[in-house]
Amino acid sequence: MNDPAATLPRPATQGYFASHWRSIDYFNLYRLTLAVALVFTGLVFDGSDLFQGNNGERFQRVSYAYLVLTALFVLGIRARWPGFQVQLTAHILADIVIVTLLMATSERLAGGLGMLLVISIASGGLVGSGRLTLLYAAMASIALLLQHGFSILRGGQGVDSFFQTGLLCAGYFAIGWLAHALTQRALRSEKLAQQQADELTLLNRINALAIENSPDGLLAVRGDGVIRHASPRALALLGVTTPVIPGFTRLEACSPDLARLAQQARHHDAPILGTPTAQLRVRCIPLATPDNSQVLVLEDQSQAEQTAQRLKLAALGRLTANIAHEIRNPLSAISHAAQLLREEASDPTQVKLTTIIENNTHRLDRLVEEVLTLNRRDRLNPMRFDAATFGALIGELLQTEEIPANAVIVSMPAPLHFKFDPDHLRQIVWNLLRNAWRYSRKQSGSLRLGAQMLGDNSIMQFEIEDDGPGVSRENQNKLFEPFFTTDAQGTGLGLFLARELAEANHAVLTYQPGSTGARFRLSLLSKE
Repeated sequence: MNDPAATLPRPATQGYFASHWRSIDYFNLYRLTLAVALVFTGLVFDGSDLFQGNNGERFQRVSYAYLVLTALFVLGIRARWPGFQVQLTAHILADIVIVTLLMATSERLAGGLGMLLVISIASGGLVGSGRLTLLYAAMASIALLLQHGFSILRGGQGVDSFFQTGLLCAGYFAIGWLAHALTQRALRSEKLAQQQADELTLLNRINALAIENSPDGLLAVRGDGVIRHASPRALALLGVTTPVIPGFTRLEACSPDLARLAQQARHHDAPILGTPTAQLRVRCIPLATPDNSQVLVLEDQSQAEQTAQRLKLAALGRLTANIAHEIRNPLSAISHAAQLLREEASDPTQVKLTTIIENNTHRLDRLVEEVLTLNRRDRLNPMRFDAATFGALIGELLQTEEIPANAVIVSMPAPLHFKFDPDHLRQIVWNLLRNAWRYSRKQSGSLRLGAQMLGDNSIMQFEIEDDGPGVSRENQNKLFEPFFTTDAQGTGLGLFLARELAEANHAVLTYQPGSTGARFRLSLLSKE
């Protein structure tokens, strides 16, 4: 049965990465192999002239001790205890002691065995990131000089052999210094690479956040039509509900129309794509890659229109805040003077002129009032409406406009409930009702008003329709633009104001083409 703990990653020692422990693991594997080779050498050449007296047996004992010691080091590396630097130093010290003892067993093998310490010193410098490398070289040199000194005292070698030993010690320091320099250079390169990797990771994170929060949809597509990346906004604008797998899903599978327009966008300026959710302007940006990848930017035209509307509202707000008071005061004076002139006028021409003055002052006053209403569009005070209260509001407006009761057909079922700001709803219905009566035939049943609940009583829909000539096709797109009117006495703000107030209450006011007269629809998501 497998131990679950064995599958867990071993913790890294503070200040060292897992790569350091892998390096020391490989270094100990080399030492374990060397120990096996030394044991095999002692067994094969035991009794030969390589060793004098019983030195062959000593060589074997030291080799076996080295093999056992390296095997124990494997356990320490696996447990990662004690610390990394302590273990590495213990490994180098063990190599110095073992090699020194082996050199004492055979004068013929001493020079070759001494070269083994070069590998240990170099490996210790590289594995230990250049730390204590020169100390390892100094310890190896001291051990080599001591061993050589004892050999001279025993009469095994002459004093002139110190030159060869000195060269070997100098080689230890040269290798140690070289390992230290190479390691420091590698560490600087590794640090720079890590900094660049961190900056790249941060940049990728920033790009991901920018793409996810962009109001435009972004699609990266290869030249063969395979999607490399698709932002959530792009999928929402396209109405794609199936999963998109980057590198596998083709653009034709998600949106055939967009795939066709993507080819046209390379030669034409930003074609328009119609989707169930929006009207999209498609821009193609080549990436200049070998696979001819490109980025498709999907711009929601409604967002641009809303931005333009907000700018218009801001301009209107600043205008009314500055001049509304200045306009109303002269208008009040002009209207009062016209009334006085009318009372004193005896000539019909003078009466007609004063009437024109009064009508135009009333028109200007209404224009200022409607513009001021736009500034109050966000001051919501929603109230609950049902069939009775909504019907009472419509009846009050019919009486205000002096519309005959038989000219209006009202259809309103009892289960009607929604929330709306009462002043805003009054203004919307009054504008629609006044326009419908103005352009109707003013006969019995000329106006038809209806309200109903749709979608499991989650949507309230109100419609008003007249029997007039309707709206021409070229004017339908201009209906809700500010200051657009076909009536010489109109201000051009009625429908614009009605739509803005509807949007302030999270409702939608639209014109419904196709009927005999003009038909407007107010749709609201009921939250009750």
